[in-house]
Order: sequence, then structure tokens, then C-alpha cells
Amino acid sequence: MAYTKLRDMLDLVMELNSSSLGLTIEQIMARTGRSRKTAERMLQGLSELGMEVEQSRLESDHHLTKRWRLNTGLPEPLTALEPSERASLERHLQFITDKQTSKALNKLLANQKTLSNHLAIDQEELIQRTAYIGRTGPRTQAKESYMAIFERAIQGFEKIEIFYRSLNHQRATWRTVNPLGLLFGRFGYLVASRQEKPATYRLDLIENVRPTGLIFESEPDWNLKDWAAQSFGIYHGDKILRVKLRFSGEAARRAQKVQFHKSQKMRRIKGGLVVDLYCQGHRELIHELCHPDWLGQVKIISPDSLRFEFDEYIKNLKSVTY
Repeated sequence: MAYTKLRDMLDLVMELNSSSLGLTIEQIMARTGRSRKTAERMLQGLSELGMEVEQSRLESDHHLTKRWRLNTGLPEPLTALEPSERASLERHLQFITDKQTSKALNKLLANQKTLSNHLAIDQEELIQRTAYIGRTGPRTQAKESYMAIFERAIQGFEKIEIFYRSLNHQRATWRTVNPLGLLFGRFGYLVASRQEKPATYRLDLIENVRPTGLIFESEPDWNLKDWAAQSFGIYHGDKILRVKLRFSGEAARRAQKVQFHKSQKMRRIKGGLVVDLYCQGHRELIHELCHPDWLGQVKIISPDSLRFEFDEYIKNLKSVTY
């Protein structure tokens, strides 16, 4: 059997063994990138190799959809994690909030070979330079080849060149930056500096990237997570404000269960809830206050500048609809 075919067969075995329900032929086609006939031949090939490939059906779809799964376990060497795979899982584990998922991933990692000291140190450096903000909704994907360059450059303090198109420009331009970390929310961002001041670059707007081999000196007192926590969202260009919001009615009950920002302080008042924040990212805060959950039941008590900015934003929205 040719090497490529053998690798594809092993990949299929991994996919089938990772699903308790089994996979439909359409799912196998999607995961292997093969045609229906090729996927069926691969399943037949597994049977010929002595693996127990069985069909299963679900009651929920009235037994109409065929699924395939394996009753054969895999040799331990085939399921061993590569160092890069373990490193990715360890990073992911740092940001999982679901206890059951975290426990399951810990069990998986506990049964695998640990990283070498050198890789573990690099891994910790990358974890410290990666942050997530808690926003729900669709998320964009970044190219794996670009991410590999970003991660190596962050770990090694290496300057990189990015071919970047900002939202208000039609054409991308090359720029040399010092990569400081990665920030993930609805979009992924490279945090990097050009002239000392850090800035964010959306990963999906980076059209090309190349390493330079040049090393830059990092600021010893700068911390990505502390920097990220200063903003209500992603943007870091405006003044840090002390914000006071008052929620009433049903919105007050909902807001009491929400973490708007790490700095928030809440106190109940008669008929409502007061929330104090200390953050940047005024426009993103305004977007949040326009959410249907809060509209008509939230007031900006202070500062006046934010209240004025909010009113102007609402006026601009009205001008779009008329």
C-alpha cells in the first residue's frame, strides 16, 4: 500500500474511533476530502485489514441514515500526541470554562508523554501572550500556516512582516511589526507594536506574512492580559473612562448575571441596578448597550462624554433607516 493511501486509511481509523455514534458516508467524505466511491472503498479496505467496521443507525432519524464505526481499538503509538498537538491542547485547556470538558482534556493529557523542558518553556511563553475575551457569536478562522509563524515569532521575539488591509482601506500594504501576543473574541487579532505603542491587527485581514529573522527587545513590564483587560472589547485607542450605568426593570435582573468587564462593580438600588466600569473601548460598550436586552432600560449616568457619544451614535443609526 502506498504511503499516502496508508496515511489516509490511518486518518480514517482515527476519525471513526473518535465518534461513539459513528460517521455517515457524507461525514467521511467531508473529513477525508474524498468522493463517495473512494470513501466506500476505504471502508471496505479497513474490513479487509481485519478491522471490525460495523453499521449503526439512530432511532431519532427512524433508522434511515447509515453510520459506520469501529469496534477495534488502536495501538498506543498511533494515538500518541505529537508535541505540537499536545502544545495546542495545553493552550486550549487554559481557556476552557466548562469543568467537564476541562476534566476530560486533563485525562487525555495525563495519559500522554509530556513536553520537553525546552518546549514547555516556549509553550508557557505563548500561553502568557494569548488572551480571550468573552464574546459569543460567529468567529473567523486564521490560516494555520500564518498562525505557526505568529506563534514562533511571539515565542522568539522575532519581527515579522505582514501584508495587512485595514477595514477602511481597499488595498493591503506591507508593514514590519513586533508581535506581542494573540487576542481572540469574535475575531482573532495579532497584537503587535510598530512604534512602541501596541495595536491590534485582525487575523482575517492579514493577506500574507513572512518572518524577518530580526530580534526585537520586549518591554519587561508589559503584560498582554493586563493590557487586554483595559478595554471593554478589542479597541485600545481612546481614554480609559469611569463609567456608571443604571439598569431598570427586567434588564436589571438580567444585568446582575452578566460580566460586562473585569473591573465592574454592582450594587442594587430601589427599582434597579447600578454598574460601575473602568475601561476603554467606548464604541464597543455603546454597541453592547444597544443590545435588545438593555434598550429602553439602561441609562448612562456618567461620564457626559460617553452619553453624548451614545446619543450621536443613535442619531446616525436613525439616519440610515430614513
